Amino acid sequence: MKSHSNETDYGFNGIINILNKNDIDHKNWITKRLDKERGGITFMTPNVDGAIYLTWGDVYYADIMFINQKDKTFKSLVSVHDLENILIKVEEMRKNFVKQTTEVIKETFKEEE
Repeated sequence: MKSHSNETDYGFNGIINILNKNDIDHKNWITKRLDKERGGITFMTPNVDGAIYLTWGDVYYADIMFINQKDKTFKSLVSVHDLENILIKVEEMRKNFVKQTTEVIKETFKEEE
């Protein structure tokens, strides 16, 4: 198992703290720790995937692809406040996808009865 330095813990822990602060369970996302620069995560939800890490300049870099929107990408340096808004929006999109999928499944099985 790869060990992580305190330096790469900083960015990773910062992202996890933002998720926890906003009651976002990152276990609902497919996540992997990223050791790039000061640390971060790679993640995947049903309609968004990407990587976010803290740069040496103490600014987060977000490289995100919105899958259901004709593969639109977002690559930018972002402040902590902007990163928080991005993570909240990604979670909202994930929840909406789960809700819509649940409704489709319920309707499908309802029709079979």
